[in-house]
Amino acid sequence: MRIEQTVEVDAPIDRVWALVNDVPRVAPCMPGAALTNVVDDKTYEGTVRVKLGPITMNYKGTVVLESVDEATHTVKLSASGKDVRGGGTARASVDTVLEAVSETHTKMAVATDLQLTGKVASFGRGAVQDVSAKLFGQFADCLRATLEAESAPASASDPAGAEAGAGAEAGAEGVSAAPAAAPPSPPPPRADEPLRAGSLAGTVVSGRLRAWWKALITAFRRLFKRS
Repeated sequence: MRIEQTVEVDAPIDRVWALVNDVPRVAPCMPGAALTNVVDDKTYEGTVRVKLGPITMNYKGTVVLESVDEATHTVKLSASGKDVRGGGTARASVDTVLEAVSETHTKMAVATDLQLTGKVASFGRGAVQDVSAKLFGQFADCLRATLEAESAPASASDPAGAEAGAGAEAGAEGVSAAPAAAPPSPPPPRADEPLRAGSLAGTVVSGRLRAWWKALITAFRRLFKRS
């Protein structure tokens, strides 16, 4: 079966291209995936755990970069694996194409020709496409989070600058000011369990709510001290 998916990433095409081609960095973004061995600069071995309905597949296999065209920002790869428990197999040919939407936005189109055998094949095209779309959504969220973390301003990670600013504010207002904590970056998907749709997005929202609540408590403390 053929599965086609597209997503836009808020980053320049050069940065997205560099990340997509760095397999050790991008592999943890694939839900349930773990890189176990680097055979050479084009061949990688690993495992993927995927849950489809009541069945959980644990594939062990190999990914090979067939071609990388920097001029057209196109990557072709092939993957094959065997379910270590159920005995089913999976083979895929994947084409990834990046396109610059603007100077700061990139569109990533992924087309996959997938062949499955074993119990998972009985679920049909619709179920497989639904799970694939959810996994791809989590993969895209992780790509965004990784790129955003790399492009965070240096001042956000400069504790000396933060302490200096807090000291100046305390001197002006006569209260002890604490620097606001930045929302934590969402962690990459864990390789030891299959992720479900919305888990990464929930982590991001939860982190922002915690940071907002902490800032609100700090504001009330300052208000009561003044009064």
